[in-house]
Amino acid sequence: MNELFHAIQTRAPPGISIGQFVKDEIITDIDLNMPSEFLKLGTDEISDIGRKLDEGVKLLEALPDIKESVSILPDIKESVSMLPGIKTGIDAMNMKLDAFTDEQRTFNQNVGSHTQRLDGYIEEQREHNKRFDGYIEEQRGYNKLMGAHNLRLEQILQKLVEK
Repeated sequence: MNELFHAIQTRAPPGISIGQFVKDEIITDIDLNMPSEFLKLGTDEISDIGRKLDEGVKLLEALPDIKESVSILPDIKESVSMLPGIKTGIDAMNMKLDAFTDEQRTFNQNVGSHTQRLDGYIEEQREHNKRFDGYIEEQRGYNKLMGAHNLRLEQILQKLVEK
């Protein structure tokens, strides 16, 4: 026990990783003589047995309910006679669903043609942007020329002021 407490209280020295310190310094097997009630294995086995017994009690408590559930089987047989009516209702729902599917298909086709038109507009916009980029480059060149021209004019004005 003293070795365990010493290992817990000891910190890793500078320059040594904690993982390496744990591998080198802390004892992995400690021989403790403890009663089985305090060991994890013993407590796990007891809790597992208790859990299984609790499940068994729940199953036994449910037996009367199961017996009553089985007694309604003749009523279920009579309820099955309603199945043709249910089939008619399901067929009607299927027809409505088919109509909706057709409408959805038409809608999807319209959206597809709309998307194609938008793709055309996007392509036209890209071409416009390319032309505009060329115009911007031309404008930058013009601005450089004007900057040089303005600089010459300033120099001329400066000379005139000095005279």
